[in-house]
Amino acid sequence: MNHWVAGWVDWNLALNESGGPNWAGNVVDAAVIINTSADEFYKQPMFYALGHFSKFVPPESMRIGIVGGTRSVKATAFHTSDHLIVVVLLNKYVCFL
Repeated sequence: MNHWVAGWVDWNLALNESGGPNWAGNVVDAAVIINTSADEFYKQPMFYALGHFSKFVPPESMRIGIVGGTRSVKATAFHTSDHLIVVVLLNKYVCFL
């Protein structure tokens, strides 16, 4: 969002555990992985990232500049049509102990 995109679409919102089906025939990730043999689905980190943008950044919002962020925390900000400021942060490096 910070590099002049007008929108973004994830073509692979849901795939099976092998990363398919997809047109290239390679293994890719998706927001939701479907396990048909167990009748289960698994929400991936991308699911929650998409959820933050779709919940807090409504249509007609304008991206505004933001100062800050680090190599491990990325930030982007928006001005909504309701005159609110929305900041979305992405922690790129998560450490599990």
